Amino acid sequence: MTDELRTLCSAIVEGTLTPEQSRRLEELVLADPGARRFVVEHLNLHASLKWAVGDPTMLAREGEAPAEPKPKARTSKSRLVASLGWIVAACLLVAVGFGAYSRTAPEPQPREFAKLTDANGCKWGSGTLPTEPGARLGTGRLRLAEGVAKLVFDNGAELRLEGPADLELQDGNRCTLHAGRLVARCPETARGFFVDTPSAKLMDLGTEFGVSVTDGKTSDVQVFEGRVDVTHAKTGQIEKLLTGRGMRFTPDSATALDPKSEGPRLADVSTPLLPGQHLVTISTAVGKGKDTYVAGKPGLLHSSDVLLLVKCAQAHNAEYNRKGYVGLDLTQLAGAKVHSATLTFTQTPTGMGFASEVPDSTFTVYGLTDEKLNDWPETGLLWETAPGNAPGGAKVNPTKTKKLGQFQVRQGVQVGVSSVSTPELAEFLNTRKQPYATFILVRDTLGSGRNDYVHGFANKDHPTLPPPTLKLVVEGK
Repeated sequence: MTDELRTLCSAIVEGTLTPEQSRRLEELVLADPGARRFVVEHLNLHASLKWAVGDPTMLAREGEAPAEPKPKARTSKSRLVASLGWIVAACLLVAVGFGAYSRTAPEPQPREFAKLTDANGCKWGSGTLPTEPGARLGTGRLRLAEGVAKLVFDNGAELRLEGPADLELQDGNRCTLHAGRLVARCPETARGFFVDTPSAKLMDLGTEFGVSVTDGKTSDVQVFEGRVDVTHAKTGQIEKLLTGRGMRFTPDSATALDPKSEGPRLADVSTPLLPGQHLVTISTAVGKGKDTYVAGKPGLLHSSDVLLLVKCAQAHNAEYNRKGYVGLDLTQLAGAKVHSATLTFTQTPTGMGFASEVPDSTFTVYGLTDEKLNDWPETGLLWETAPGNAPGGAKVNPTKTKKLGQFQVRQGVQVGVSSVSTPELAEFLNTRKQPYATFILVRDTLGSGRNDYVHGFANKDHPTLPPPTLKLVVEGK
């Protein structure tokens, strides 16, 4: 924006400002206090330089008396003074006309501009904002795995976010819905509130509306009351939607939408099931499923009955390393081919260590390729006897394992749902000769070594949270 403002200011000084540039300058200075300050200071600098060039007394060398100006210089000076007056007038126009420049610096924008007023029963993914009811919110990301959460902005705008959803808060007047659904209610105090999506930009004009984003690119908008102006991201076409109207915006088109005629959608797959395909869900609580974790200290058995603990410790604290082991009974897949697969873990607080001592963390899921090692004990498993394990924080035996995917957990996030869904995972399941599969969960990211946080994920004995779960689209059988 600074480069654009500099170009526009130069056009003012040179007298070449076009009507289009004038409108753009007005748009920038009205929207941003920093832009207003930049324009005033830039034009003031030009005015000062013009004055210095037009007045020879300001150019006299040290110790010399200023030269007596010639008549032509006076004429030139007069023209420069006139230019100076025009530039100062331009400054005043910007400062007074746009209400931009005051005797005091503009107030800094608040870092927090919204509040999470209701999140009862919600389950959260790995976002960057606090998820406790009553928490103040600023710029960042909310990933809601399950439930309905209510956000209230300081300007009065209310959003009800429905999980699963991914919402990014940008400032007190704008947010971006990357995935999922929300309902917005904007009173007059929030008139002009923006909700961006991958395929459209919505400007509320004092109303209530719903928006849904599917497959990362399609946006459905329905106006319940009032008016919403929707700009198609690709074409720039603006649709003025009034009460009762709905439209679907894809990357290439905008078409009318009747929400009542819409059929159900599958949240677990991005494309409709083909003939002969069906969904299968397998968790460690099914059949011969099992889950546990191992700790780096020799001879130390796990001490949690409801959690899988995972940690990657510094070399000098190797005994605090922890890895999760998950075994899944694949009997249901006999005679079927896996088309796609998603392995999900549900994170929950452990109270072990300090979360601030661990940066954003990457977790890797490995599959045990040596099927002779699938018969590991759920109780009594040790670090030194765990199948496919290797010395070192996150190391595994490359001859007995295969990397299947990764996920990230942001610093300080202790609740939420994380998963891997890759072609490697589907291929791994399709190549099983036994009706069983073992997965190893490790954290690649090192902590500080100063009692850093131990991440926890629910196992099959957790009283309220789901265990490690495999969701598949299969063909046949």
